Amino acid sequence: MTYRHALLFLLLNLLVQTCSAQTLNIVSSQWPPYVDDAAPDKGLAVELVNKALQRKGYQPRLHVDNWQRALEGVQIGVFDATCAIWKTAQREQDLLFSEPYLSNKISFIKKKSLNVEYQHFSDLSNFIIGVVRGYAYDEAFSQSRALLKIPANHIIQNLQKLNQGSIDLTVGDERAIKYALQKFLPTHADSFEFLAPPLNNKNLYLAVSKSNKSAQTIINDFNQAIKEMQQDGSYDQIISKYQY
Repeated sequence: MTYRHALLFLLLNLLVQTCSAQTLNIVSSQWPPYVDDAAPDKGLAVELVNKALQRKGYQPRLHVDNWQRALEGVQIGVFDATCAIWKTAQREQDLLFSEPYLSNKISFIKKKSLNVEYQHFSDLSNFIIGVVRGYAYDEAFSQSRALLKIPANHIIQNLQKLNQGSIDLTVGDERAIKYALQKFLPTHADSFEFLAPPLNNKNLYLAVSKSNKSAQTIINDFNQAIKEMQQDGSYDQIISKYQY
């Protein structure tokens, strides 16, 4: 085979791969730094999911909406998948889940000046706790009536209240809280500390609508790609970009 023929073969092969690549419409809510439509690579979760799917020949396209519409959209098949979701038995009725590819540490945070003796969330009954509406916390925590919980629409609102002293504690994913502190309260970031142990740890998944006939294949391809990325170092390279 001549060089010209080899080059033509390569170009034709690339063209076939491009034309045959399956477009996947992926939906999520805005959740920096995991999903951030304003960021160059769209956030940690999106970047990992995109790189894994692209490795297997897919063309992922991100759509951002509020979480309730995003979840409903993928459950009924308007979208193919969602890229950053926690698994529940109810969600498994409509969605096929990948292996977990990230984990979320859900912790309480307070001002360093506040003295708290903490082993279990029931130890916090004397404090005002800021929570986010619709956030899937630990079920026992969410249902507890012994705790004074004040809802807000976003973790940033709770961090501002915490800084002002109108609440004693707030709770959420540690990476997301660190990101929010550095972006919105950088001069006060060192004034806070997380309580140990965490409220809980949650695994993060890619989930594909069961209405997509290729759902199992997509999940299998994604799981394999993440393993390959962990083996060749590209997974850790992406993770390292989001240290706060």
